[in-house]
Amino acid sequence: MAAEFGRPDYRRAKEEANNLLDQFGFTRPPVDPVRICRDLGLDVRFVVFRTKSKEISGFYDFEDRTIYVNSEEYPKRQTFTVAHELGHYRLHEEWARSGDYRVLLRDQSLEEKNPREQEANAFAAHLLVPRSMLDVYRRVATIEELSDLFLVSMPVIRSGIEATEPELSRPSREAG
Repeated sequence: MAAEFGRPDYRRAKEEANNLLDQFGFTRPPVDPVRICRDLGLDVRFVVFRTKSKEISGFYDFEDRTIYVNSEEYPKRQTFTVAHELGHYRLHEEWARSGDYRVLLRDQSLEEKNPREQEANAFAAHLLVPRSMLDVYRRVATIEELSDLFLVSMPVIRSGIEATEPELSRPSREAG
């Protein structure tokens, strides 16, 4: 069931991510979304998109239960893309099967306006950088070290830290 129009359900996204972490027994980083997908019976394919399609990070095809990921993106982006598309699988199956589903070009302004994209982003962040794991390492590692440990970009790590400690300044944490 999708969130009401215009209102992302972040609590549901977090709960679904936590359910998968529990189901697959992840207690330390990194979380491997490809393994989760494959264990759920989904295929993950890293492919080269053509022309304008190069602006696509990835998409989930509900018909063939496959996540397609742009193989030309850097690995941390690919990891987030797999988790994001897994979020669509867990949260938005009915919508993705409908005629309303569209593969979006990489454009942050569109993602910020689409509640389903916001939910999938939240799901991916909670799956890849769960609060319980981040809390163990955030006081002893720099943002760059956390990025390498969790295999996600530094902005994803910053978002996780700022969600609990908004008063932290970015430069002082990075200098760590």
